[in-house]
Amino acid sequence: MKKQLISLCLGTFGALCIAGNALAGEPRTLCVYDPSGANGEAYAAMKDYQIAATAWGIDFTLKPYTNEKTAADDFKAGQCDAAFLTGVRARGFTKFAATTEALGATPSYELLGEAIKLMAQPKVAKKLKTGDYETAMVMPMGAVYIMVRDKSWNSIEAIAGKKIATIGFDAAATHMVKLAGASMVAADISTFGGIFNNGAADICYAPATAFKPLELEKGVKAKGGIIRYPIAQLTGQVLIHSSKFTPEFAQSSREYGANNFSNILALSTKSDASIDKKYWIDIDKDAKARYDALFQDVRVKLRDEDQIYDKEMLSLMRRLRCKADNTRPECAQKRE
Repeated sequence: MKKQLISLCLGTFGALCIAGNALAGEPRTLCVYDPSGANGEAYAAMKDYQIAATAWGIDFTLKPYTNEKTAADDFKAGQCDAAFLTGVRARGFTKFAATTEALGATPSYELLGEAIKLMAQPKVAKKLKTGDYETAMVMPMGAVYIMVRDKSWNSIEAIAGKKIATIGFDAAATHMVKLAGASMVAADISTFGGIFNNGAADICYAPATAFKPLELEKGVKAKGGIIRYPIAQLTGQVLIHSSKFTPEFAQSSREYGANNFSNILALSTKSDASIDKKYWIDIDKDAKARYDALFQDVRVKLRDEDQIYDKEMLSLMRRLRCKADNTRPECAQKRE
């Protein structure tokens, strides 16, 4: 491989500068899911990642997808050496990192950052592999909130009987809807916004980053709002066929994600802050406790019965939550 001079600083999330001689990388294909295709923020982040990867010996060709299932299927079929997917979809390949998206498991960006840093430690590498699949990076994509058409629907009890636009392939979400006594309106990432906005569903859930692009204020309208309680953290995850990459590449990639967490997170915090204050619905301590209990039941059920969540990651997240607040009832119960 011929040598080339690299002297650059990353653009969109620019926290990493590389200067010096580097070897031209091995060619690999990175299939990138972004609802906006090559014009989206996720794709822009992967362009920066593409540049960084040259220092780790890989020359990525990016291939945009606006349909996540197609991207995942192509990755599974070996048409993509690596893929950028949401954690919900990544869970079908490797569970450990994807479990950071478990309902109620990560109530703050700070805890998500701690989890991502822990996963970047070399000693954790073996937990991030399932067969030939490996999680090579995790990045934040925003806290997920419940959005309602009526501000009075601010509790678990009030949600009962309502119609919720629900991502059909997400077993955690469908189970949550059932436990809450609500009705599921089947949706996917490309359709839930329209379903909520046109009144076919009373409730939807989404990160703040989707509020303006999907015009969800049309669904919320004057009487509705956003419950200020993160029910989950949406993440973007780079998955690789580990046989196509060196362990050193995967480790450097995970460290890149951890080191750039704050810069990547800025997009999410900016979106949170940009939403008009009139839409936010604050709930009291008792309501939060009931949400906590519901989501814990979901996590335990999906860990034990459906084997969707990873046991070790759930335990790790519980320890992080209790380290931040040891008054939480779960800290004494130790169900996870």
